[in-house]
Amino acid sequence: MKTIYLFLLCSLGLSAATVSITSISCAAGVVTVAAANTGLVAVQGFEITGVTGTAAATYNLNGTAATTSSAGFTFNLPSGTACPSGTATGGSVSPAQQIIVVNITPLNGQLMIGYILWLTTIVPVPCPTCTSSFIGANPAQLAAIQAGTTIEVVNQVALPPAETAAQAVTALNAQYIAAQATYTSGLAKYAGWCCIGTTCTSTCP
Repeated sequence: MKTIYLFLLCSLGLSAATVSITSISCAAGVVTVAAANTGLVAVQGFEITGVTGTAAATYNLNGTAATTSSAGFTFNLPSGTACPSGTATGGSVSPAQQIIVVNITPLNGQLMIGYILWLTTIVPVPCPTCTSSFIGANPAQLAAIQAGTTIEVVNQVALPPAETAAQAVTALNAQYIAAQATYTSGLAKYAGWCCIGTTCTSTCP
């Protein structure tokens, strides 16, 4: 049995473009980013880089869009993070990575493709000790996993050996779309919540 290791990152959003940020503002933990035509949709992950100023550390991050429009988007700061009082200028935003192909293993006439999904939610359950199975994850990506806005799922799929790269990406995209749907509108986004009777919260005592 031969295993081929590789790291292929895919961002399968409506747009893979990097867009310049016009302005960033924050009120009550909700950040408004002015950046035209990002292509982001609600509950899609993004990455902001290159912001400068005394508040830059708060805004250079991976997060999940709460609302979107052609003029920009909003997102919630991680739990426990207050709006900064400093300045923030410049920077750019791009869609976050969604699929990582980790390895391909020939097995019983099939190709077993190991992959990682980075799903996103606006109902996060923080996991401060969580790490990533992807050794190439950058600090912002790890922080998003620990904040709970990114949920990492490790899985594999069997494909015929004659499958083309385009067909493989299509198959993985289908896996991503089905899994992401459970966090966008299904019950999976409530994993980790605690309930007393019919009252449930995302923060357990």
